[in-house]
Amino acid sequence: MSVVIVAKVSEGLVLAADSAATLMGKIKGPVTEQEGVLKTFYNAKKLLQIGNFPIGVLTWGNAFIGPRTLESLVREWEHDNHWESDEQYKQKHRDSFSVRKCAEGLLQHISRVHEDEFADLPQERRPGIGMIVAGYSEGEFFPEIWRFVVPVDDGVHNQRPDIAGKPDFGASWFGLTEPIVRLHFGRDERAVKIISDKFNIPETVVQDALKPLQYPVPFAQMPLQEAIDYVNYMVNVVTGRYRFVLGPEFCGGEIDIAAITQRKFNWISQKSWKIE
Repeated sequence: MSVVIVAKVSEGLVLAADSAATLMGKIKGPVTEQEGVLKTFYNAKKLLQIGNFPIGVLTWGNAFIGPRTLESLVREWEHDNHWESDEQYKQKHRDSFSVRKCAEGLLQHISRVHEDEFADLPQERRPGIGMIVAGYSEGEFFPEIWRFVVPVDDGVHNQRPDIAGKPDFGASWFGLTEPIVRLHFGRDERAVKIISDKFNIPETVVQDALKPLQYPVPFAQMPLQEAIDYVNYMVNVVTGRYRFVLGPEFCGGEIDIAAITQRKFNWISQKSWKIE
């Protein structure tokens, strides 16, 4: 389980993720076995840089494929396809690098490993894994954000395509995002259905009626530093909810944050190995 956020502003991108990774499995009860939390780790890396490129990866959903972490699988693909450094990549690939090409390669790799591991399960029972691949393609002034979900998607999707030839600035969040939705939109997603069912009115009517509750955030004019503070705040909102509300702590641990500009991937906050 996870919460990850990517914010696109005119000066660049900011990516953030929590560090909790939950291992699910069968727990024996007095009478039957049921699915439950076996273990929660708090040092998972869900925000990664690809080689030395101005490209980052965010992961959410299931944190493992069999015995492998998603970080391990991303690094394997990076190594096998010579994305470890600019020079290695250019020696192997004569064309320029692009964010979309990186996303498509990762989708193929993760899909293959996922299919091999869960081939015995029906499609609807296979755990879902989502990835954002975001950054700057060579020679481009504005960043790109590409998204895919395994096993649902059959390709990569542009998360914030240009609108009428102009960049679409804003924030996107994935994973356990209910606290962010409550804060931003002033409502719980479930409230729309509850009101719709209670008063027998279409959900679209309820959504329109509640639109004034949404907080207006001027992402287009937001400096990069404010975008860094914004994603940190939003991830803290989610981890705070899972820390204090009854139930498993599906989000938590340190928050990793990176800011990506046209020429550089900048770590703002990054976990390091240590003895506690």
